[in-house]
Parts: sequence; structure tokens; C-alpha cells
Amino acid sequence: MGAVTKDGKDIADRSREIVKTKISEVLGKNVILYSNEEMGIIERVVHATADPEYSKLVVFDNNPIETGLVALNDNNPIIADISMVKAGIRYNDVMCTISEKEVFELAKKEHITRAVASIRASKELIDGGIVVIGNAPTALLEVIRLNKEEGITPKLVVGAPVGFVKAAKSKELLRTTDIPSISTIGPKGGTPVAVSVINGIIALSKNERI
Repeated sequence: MGAVTKDGKDIADRSREIVKTKISEVLGKNVILYSNEEMGIIERVVHATADPEYSKLVVFDNNPIETGLVALNDNNPIIADISMVKAGIRYNDVMCTISEKEVFELAKKEHITRAVASIRASKELIDGGIVVIGNAPTALLEVIRLNKEEGITPKLVVGAPVGFVKAAKSKELLRTTDIPSISTIGPKGGTPVAVSVINGIIALSKNERI
């Protein structure tokens, strides 16, 4: 049995009500621009961050929920940029190669970051799969490069790297591509954002409450 407030109301339900109210305050009439599924994703992000501003920062491009569901229903893998993102994703086939010996060697040989090397080493899985990035903008930039130069096209990219160096720019570039994506505007993002987005789509794939 879940924890309850003093008035007997379930804390989780009360939290959802508060989140929906905060989102409505931020979006105003623009609430109607989002589908029920998109709004469910936004609610998850706001709940995970306790930051209603995300209501206007989450961007959906090129039918990302639909294509993400196709990838999940086909049991395609999810590639995460860092181990912390991988740990939070509720899916059986999640990979993060950033700590593997081969990635260290590739990064050293090519004079690139391990984040870039990890994505480069996983490109065959990324093509038709799902990429979730909550930390490294260089990883997102490599996904974009692979798409433009090698035709590698994920079914979905969750692009939410955080920081003041390259994070905002990498997400802007993602939104100029034809890749189905869910991204955040500006420097905000991070592991909780990326994980809450992909777990929302995973919940939809299982017909669970989003």
C-alpha cells in the first residue's frame, strides 16, 4: 500500500494533480497544442525535476513517440551515453559502452572523447534503434554526424544533454535533422530528464499509465 497524506489522499495522485496545474500555468492556452501522449511525457519530466519550466522546453520533432514505440515493439536496443542514464531505464536491452576497453582505445587512437567513441562504436545498433543522451553533448553531436555523413538513422533520439558548453547547440542541431527526437531547449537537461522521457515511452509500449 502506498504512502498517503493526512487527509488520506494518495501522495502520487496529489503530486500528479500539482504537476498538471503547474504545467497549465506555464503553457496556458498552448496546452491544446500537445497530444495526450506528449503531455504525459512532459508531466513525467516536470515531476522528475520539480521544475515547471520544462513544460515549455520539451520539443517533439518528427513523430518521435510513434517511431519510438515501433522500435520498442521490434525489441530494438537502447543506447545510453553514460552508465547513470542506462541504470535508470526500465528496459531489458540497454547498452552503454563508454567504459569498455575498446572505446578507450578508439578514443585514444582517434583523439576523440570517450562519449564520441562510444557512439561511434555502437553505430550499427544505433541505426534503427533508440539513443538516449542525458549528459554528453559531444555524444549527441556524433549521432548527428553519423546521420548526415553515414546515413545512420535512429528510430528515436532523446537529446537532453545538460551544460553551458555545446549542450544547447547540439540540441538545436538535432532539431534541424529529420531524426525523430525529443529534446530540450537551452542548457537544461540531464539524466533525470532523459530517463523520464524514455521511461514514459516504454510505459506507453506496455500500455501502462504514463
